[in-house]
Amino acid sequence: MQIDKYQKAKYIFVIGIGGSDLASKAVWNAMTLHKTNVEKKLFFLESPDIREYEEITNFVKNEIINLEEVVFITISKSGQTAETLETFHKTFDILSEKFGSPISERVIIISSLGSTLWQLAEKNKFEKIPWPEGIGGRFSSFTTPHTTVLNVAGLDADAFVAGGKEMDIKCSEETEDNPAKHLAKNIYDNYEKGFDILDFFIFNSELEDLGKWCRQLIAESLGKENEEGERVGLTPTVSIGPVDMHSMLQLNLGGPKNRFTIFVKSFFEIKESINDRAYEEVSEAYKEAGLPFIKYEIEKINEREIGSFMAYMMNVTLELAKLFKVDPYGQPAVENYKKSLHNL
Repeated sequence: MQIDKYQKAKYIFVIGIGGSDLASKAVWNAMTLHKTNVEKKLFFLESPDIREYEEITNFVKNEIINLEEVVFITISKSGQTAETLETFHKTFDILSEKFGSPISERVIIISSLGSTLWQLAEKNKFEKIPWPEGIGGRFSSFTTPHTTVLNVAGLDADAFVAGGKEMDIKCSEETEDNPAKHLAKNIYDNYEKGFDILDFFIFNSELEDLGKWCRQLIAESLGKENEEGERVGLTPTVSIGPVDMHSMLQLNLGGPKNRFTIFVKSFFEIKESINDRAYEEVSEAYKEAGLPFIKYEIEKINEREIGSFMAYMMNVTLELAKLFKVDPYGQPAVENYKKSLHNL
């Protein structure tokens, strides 16, 4: 793909759902959510409702001037996800009404060879990028479905991938120093004691979508029948500190002891802020309450550090799958739902 063709794009529409967009969405929001000097605007359209389509229509009509300002990326491994296909057609119609047939020159399709979406791209001569063979959606973070979005958005996709590779090397060691093996064993040992909720308690609001990416990774990879026919899995949740300390903390500290927590915090800010104090105090309160947790601290939120964290969690998930005795790659229940929706 010729990235230069899209360098002037200011408005990037990304159509996808679940593993097709959560990784790139997490990186984008982590890097831009609280910044005021962001030159580009990304629209992650997963399954918009009528109100959202009206907002998109008004934005396209009133805010976008030139065709060169637009890139329209649609991502689906199967190429037949019902929500994605509907969102593609409706958004394409909105853009076509503004720009006519030339909008086809600004469309990128990422899908499996021969899929419904791939055939649509061939028919309309859209730019096509093949989905990486043998890679499932939730394990695709470092591949073209997401690096394409990051590159077009002007982020450092190379640093993101490099951070992931560095962590993969650390997690490939067959020793007790392997951080993924260590955390997976910690989580699983506590799971056997009744701690079946895995909470990502995040103290940087721009990382909320990173927590949601973790939620899908854990839920879909581990929630299934194991080799012995038992239904197993962790229930992943996402909390944002200190906000959720004022809504969930009573339950967490005073309710059932069934929660393993991963506290996530970047300290690239003014020390001794209220957020820093809340982070330290809540982790101390968890310790006093006998609740298991670990801290994952990031020096600075950037593409490399986010890539490192994602690779860490993927490796932890694979190690947990071994302990749970499940295949981390399949998702039979989800596929049944997709077939049912597709047949409506």
